[in-house]
Amino acid sequence: MCKHLPAISMIGFLMCCNLAHANEACLLESQGTMMGIKLDIKDCIQNAGLAGENFKAQCEGMSQAAVAMGGPAAKITYLASCPVPFQAKCDNTKAAKTIYFYYKRAADEAAGIQSGCELMQGVYTKGTFD
Repeated sequence: MCKHLPAISMIGFLMCCNLAHANEACLLESQGTMMGIKLDIKDCIQNAGLAGENFKAQCEGMSQAAVAMGGPAAKITYLASCPVPFQAKCDNTKAAKTIYFYYKRAADEAAGIQSGCELMQGVYTKGTFD
C-alpha cells in the first residue's frame, strides 16, 4: 500500500473544495425607492476564490448596503453561477476574488459601472444594454 495515499487524498479533497468555491454565486434583487430614486436592482456576485463563509458575508453585506441608505434589503438567491447574458461584468478576481455581473441597468449607467470597476482594479466587460 502506498504510504502517500492519505496525503494525496487530502490534496485532492482541498482542490475539490477550492473548485467548489469557484462555483458559488449570489443573485441580489431589490425593488424600491432609495434617496428619492426608484430602483429595480438585479446584480450577481460570482465567487472566484473566497472562502465560503467570507463569500456569504460579502453577499449579505451587499444585501444590507441599501438599508443603510434608506432602501430595502436585497433578496439573496444562491446559485451555481451568475446568469448569462449580462449587461456588464467586472472581473475583480485579482483584488477581491469576485466577479460582479450587472442586469436591469439603464444604458447611461454603463460608464459608471465601468469606471467603478476600473477603480477596483477590475477588468470591465460590456454585455448588452437595451
